[in-house]
Amino acid sequence: MEIKKILFYCIFLISFISKAQVGIGTVSPNASSMLDITSNNKGLLIPRVSLTSTSDVTTIASPTTSLLVYNSGFAPNGYYYWNGTLWVQLATVNNTNWSITGNSGTSSATNFIGTTDDVDLVIRRNNIRSGFIGNPAIASGNKNTSFGANSLNAVGTGIRNTAIGTNVMPSNTTGQLNVSIGDQSMFSNLTGNTNTVIGVGALYSNSSGNENVALGRNALTSANANNNTALGFASLRQNSTGTNNVAIGHQAGYNETGSNKLYIEMSTAANGTDSSIDNALIYGEFNNRIVRTNGTIQVGNPATSGYSFPTSRGTVGQVLQTDGAGGTSWANSVNSLSLVRTNLSANQNVASTGWQKIAFNTIAFDTNSEFNTTTNRFTATKAGYYEVNAGFHTFNKSDAEYYGIAVYKNGVEYQETSSHHYGDKLISRIINCTINLIPGDYLEIYIFNGNAPSTIDAYTGKSYFEIKQIK
Repeated sequence: MEIKKILFYCIFLISFISKAQVGIGTVSPNASSMLDITSNNKGLLIPRVSLTSTSDVTTIASPTTSLLVYNSGFAPNGYYYWNGTLWVQLATVNNTNWSITGNSGTSSATNFIGTTDDVDLVIRRNNIRSGFIGNPAIASGNKNTSFGANSLNAVGTGIRNTAIGTNVMPSNTTGQLNVSIGDQSMFSNLTGNTNTVIGVGALYSNSSGNENVALGRNALTSANANNNTALGFASLRQNSTGTNNVAIGHQAGYNETGSNKLYIEMSTAANGTDSSIDNALIYGEFNNRIVRTNGTIQVGNPATSGYSFPTSRGTVGQVLQTDGAGGTSWANSVNSLSLVRTNLSANQNVASTGWQKIAFNTIAFDTNSEFNTTTNRFTATKAGYYEVNAGFHTFNKSDAEYYGIAVYKNGVEYQETSSHHYGDKLISRIINCTINLIPGDYLEIYIFNGNAPSTIDAYTGKSYFEIKQIK
């Protein structure tokens, strides 16, 4: 019997050695396993070890790589393996980890994506940095923040930058204190500081310019300069080197390339072709301290209690006057009103009867050069109200005829003074009236001769023609 038992164990041992497999709970271990543990109601109990930290090499002296334990010491408890340097927890699938298909049952008070140590947080897309939250420490932190694929150069040393959008400040090196929002905004920036940008492609070409503000698609897109402010789509778009400019409005200052300019305008033509000094509602030059408007200036509401200024220039010497209803216009000043006095250079013979023009041909004074001694007429150069005084004397006449004097406007009688003459004595007639004239209207003085011939006395105190503009 002893010999049979020995033979049996020898045969079993030889079989075990040849298979190099161990089966527990089974006599036919799986051919792919070194150890096959089979049970319907029992489990595998891994050694429970109270580790002190992930670098603990004291509790288990000289742990070998891949050694597996259940850590019952430091938190979190669970299965850990030694990777040759640290104890690493086996991944677990439960509601405390973030899933690539989403999570439920989270709490905004305790759950988060991020770090629990003082390390910058980086987010990547296609292995390209797409998000960065830097150290916020006031004294020593970089305080950079970016969100968007290829935004804010990963190796740059600039601090306190904020970049939001794709390809925002991708090449920034030492530039700092910049805020740029919008695809490819501040795309070329290297060392520019303290710029504030919102808009796709805004301040695109800037590499070193400082203290610019660009709000709007392609605002200041060509600029690499300092101290410009552009608010509006494509405002100051063509300006590359100008400084200290301000442009407000759609394509405002689109074609301006200089410095120290102010534009407030609404350019609507394609590529800003109507953007100009004369098209801007308001244009200014900071260095020359000038500002102008290409529209009507109103003070208050002209329809109620305000007034507006004219947009055209007046003539020399005119002043601005109000109509009392919100409108203003240019009017002649007192110093530029018309004043004219004319006389006869010699006695005038009146050879026929009826109405005939008195040929005043000598000017005593004419402030605005409006009397023509050839045509013997006054022609107004300004609109207004005019007072006319005229008179004549004849030498003695002996009859009982009708004699008169009249003011003619544009060849038509306007006003007359007349009466019959009696006896052998001189004849005198005078006239005074007020008349409204516009530029081009003309005045003449006529005599009505009732009995030819007659002679008008040329003495300057007797025969005269005066015009005085009163308003």
